[in-house]
Amino acid sequence: MTLCLDGPSPAKHRAKTDGTGLAARGAQASRNTTFQPLGEGLLRGQTSPTNTQLEKLDSQQVLQLRLRYEDQGAEAVASDRNALVKRSREMDLSAETRFSLTQGRQKRYAKYAEHIQRASEMLATLHRIQMGNRQTVRLLEWVHSLLAEAQHLEPFSMKPQRELRL
Repeated sequence: MTLCLDGPSPAKHRAKTDGTGLAARGAQASRNTTFQPLGEGLLRGQTSPTNTQLEKLDSQQVLQLRLRYEDQGAEAVASDRNALVKRSREMDLSAETRFSLTQGRQKRYAKYAEHIQRASEMLATLHRIQMGNRQTVRLLEWVHSLLAEAQHLEPFSMKPQRELRL
């Protein structure tokens, strides 16, 4: 069934202003409303409607019915569109929140990694110092062994003989 009106219905206009176009208007609609044959089986299960049955249809009621369907369709489209926009915004907010949480964690882990790196460097430095001390103690013991007994010094120890008080 093909029906034309002079202008867009309020629902179609509403849907278009919401950013959703329901149908392209194409050429200017004519003032004469024409009826084309309905699809098969649409009138009480008949295989094809007769011309007398089509002529009996009140064109104003058909137009009103079409307008109601158009309004309902426009409202459904606008409602679905608004629901999708709302859900899209929720998803954007969720993604943004997760992204900021991830950035915060990444910054914390970077700080932890920096602290661990410093600790590793200090540990490596302490190991080098410890190896140097052991080598120095061995050299002192070797030099000590070369001295005569009268020139011997007390044995070297890394541990203090008495507690230090601060």
